[in-house]
Amino acid sequence: MQVQEKKRHIDVFIHGLGLEAIKAALLQSMPEAVIIDDDETYVDWEKTDLAMKIKMNKTPGKILLAYRERAGLSIVQLAEKTGIKYTNISAMESDNRVIGLSVAKKLASALGCDYTKFLGT
Repeated sequence: MQVQEKKRHIDVFIHGLGLEAIKAALLQSMPEAVIIDDDETYVDWEKTDLAMKIKMNKTPGKILLAYRERAGLSIVQLAEKTGIKYTNISAMESDNRVIGLSVAKKLASALGCDYTKFLGT
């Protein structure tokens, strides 16, 4: 069984009795998760309602927030790593400040990702 949730991808292998109870418990705690019962079944993530909803709500600030949280950094820690004021990072994450090219490169270097993620579409 494979469980897919918007924040992470989890592979779970369960054999024996109680599978339906476990699936029900997973869906109760993660209502937007997709459960795949076997490797033959494939769900195209890009076409799920959740993926479309996330894609429609993506902004450079929300992407920055996601990468910062994924790195396990606070705003202050990211500010220290990049030399960017924490108030500016906070404003960028709330989409009150535009992320320019040089700032995007500093952020990407500190967060280990491609700087174009923060430049918008």
